[in-house]
Amino acid sequence: AEDSTINFGEPLDNKSTSTAEQTARNERNAGNCFLSVVHRLAASKSVSARVSACSLGPVLWNHLDFPRQLQLRGVITRALHDVDVGVRKATAAVVHEISEMLFDRRAVPWTVLMVERSMTDPEPQLRAAAMTLTWHLAEHLPNAFLGDASKGSLSIRRLPPRTDPTFMDVYLLQCKLLPVASNLAEDRIASVRLSVAAQCDRLCTALGEHWFSVIIDLLQALLSDRDDRVRSEAILCMPRLVESVISGASEDKSVSVLESLLPQALKMQKDASVLVRSSLATATGELLVFLVGLGGAGGSLSPPPSPGHGGVNIDEIGSYKYYKKHVDQTLIPLLQKLLQDTNPDVTSASLRAVTNASRSGARDRSGIPSCSHKPDVDDDLVSLASHQSHTSIDRTKPVFIPVLSEEQVLRLLPTLSNLATSTQWRVRQSAVEIVPALLGCTYRLETRNEISKLCINLMSDKVDTVRKTAAECFCLGGSSLARHGEDDGGEWITKIVVPHLRICSQSEDSKQRLLSLKMIDIIITNGLCPSKVSDPASSPSSFSSTEESPLRMLLDIASSRASDNVANVRLNVGRVLGSVLFLLDRSDVDYVVSVLEKQLEEETSKANGGDRDVVYFAQQALASRSLRRLESR
Repeated sequence: AEDSTINFGEPLDNKSTSTAEQTARNERNAGNCFLSVVHRLAASKSVSARVSACSLGPVLWNHLDFPRQLQLRGVITRALHDVDVGVRKATAAVVHEISEMLFDRRAVPWTVLMVERSMTDPEPQLRAAAMTLTWHLAEHLPNAFLGDASKGSLSIRRLPPRTDPTFMDVYLLQCKLLPVASNLAEDRIASVRLSVAAQCDRLCTALGEHWFSVIIDLLQALLSDRDDRVRSEAILCMPRLVESVISGASEDKSVSVLESLLPQALKMQKDASVLVRSSLATATGELLVFLVGLGGAGGSLSPPPSPGHGGVNIDEIGSYKYYKKHVDQTLIPLLQKLLQDTNPDVTSASLRAVTNASRSGARDRSGIPSCSHKPDVDDDLVSLASHQSHTSIDRTKPVFIPVLSEEQVLRLLPTLSNLATSTQWRVRQSAVEIVPALLGCTYRLETRNEISKLCINLMSDKVDTVRKTAAECFCLGGSSLARHGEDDGGEWITKIVVPHLRICSQSEDSKQRLLSLKMIDIIITNGLCPSKVSDPASSPSSFSSTEESPLRMLLDIASSRASDNVANVRLNVGRVLGSVLFLLDRSDVDYVVSVLEKQLEEETSKANGGDRDVVYFAQQALASRSLRRLESR
């Protein structure tokens, strides 16, 4: 009975009809009754009914033969001309879905016509959506000529080669789609032009190498748009377009994209809009990461093997020099100028770009280049204090790899030093927050010593937040060095951090003494201090049994403040030692307990029993030690 209803009541006689004939009739008549429903809904005066009629299109499309598809196309065409803008918007979404299901070349001209109709719609949102329709249809065009696309976007195929008989068919249809993007780029409404600027890279990937030069010219025009939002979006699209072109073009065209777009980008550093200059800084950082990845295979720009060692491609050496030239002569100087911008928003965006470029993750460039911004990169302008609660002793191996070379880092240091003297405390804070990332690009102790001066100078800042951030970055820099295979930055801690830590602990300023205790807490809690090795022969770099370990050095510095003349410093001794007590071995625990007991005895012997807070934190630390003993039993 159900089969009879679906097939317009045609009786099913199983005795006289074979299974093959029944299947053929089902496929021929499938969806017919629903077509009548679609027609009735489309003729309704209700807006919801007309929207529902269009929404059934993608559901029925693959179940209809070509004559009945023509009927459905008529319904969709009328809906795209509907007087209600809501119906037209819903219809545009339907056309977007149907474009993924094109496996019959006879339906392609109609789909292109729908895109052209959206381009001329009076509603700006629909015209902006026409840009999405354009690249989406261009992406699926080869499917209509090369096979079944019933799996949707999962079966996307590339443009066929010139020798293929279907190449000219696809090419001619692309010739109709490209003017849609060109006309939208000249639209009188800025939001429409913004849509084009944001999706030029997708159109570039969809159309293929034959149209690269046209789309590059299109983006160039948008970079000079009269609206600052359009220029901002266009400059953000630039690194994605460069990636699409270089990944999918021959050598000559991949070179031309940089030669065409970078001069335009250099002009924008003097743009009157803060939004545009901030976007320029972001785009420069992304392009820097991409080009360095091409030149150095994902790491810092290390030259390819010399020609005498075999397996060397001369073209690779040429491209390495070409990309390195743009990094050294264009992108690094551009970032330096943006770092000196008078607006703090531009400066902050430039600092973020330098930080992300200094510690960029390895990118998988296989297949189609990624065009989306990944949200898994930390916002480097957020104070590291907000990340303190997320740190752990069981630290995993860093997933970042250095991008900037050591020489490029040294070139940026004078500019960053100037930012550290800015009158705006947020700029000074941002300038020091990139220290851990920069350290990951260095190998020489001399360079690291120069970078450390950024932190050391700002640890005496008049703003408490800047001082704390500088201290955190100064200590956490050792974790960035672990990516080079060092002993968790042991050299950084012992030769740079500990000497300055002693100076802070002996300062006449109580704020500096408090800061030294905070630094000890950060180092020990994050496991950044190399511990004493019991067997000296096990490691050539281990400490001898008679030599004081760096961890004991830190504990000595903290204990030296147990009798400080400022109560706030004394109570922080108990608080810090109590927080790290569970991380120490037995000998260090005994040492800390003796220090706390001595402090407690001295404090309680004072008049009126001493400071209550100092006594409280010392007792809490000793109590935590007793609790640890009970748990170990």
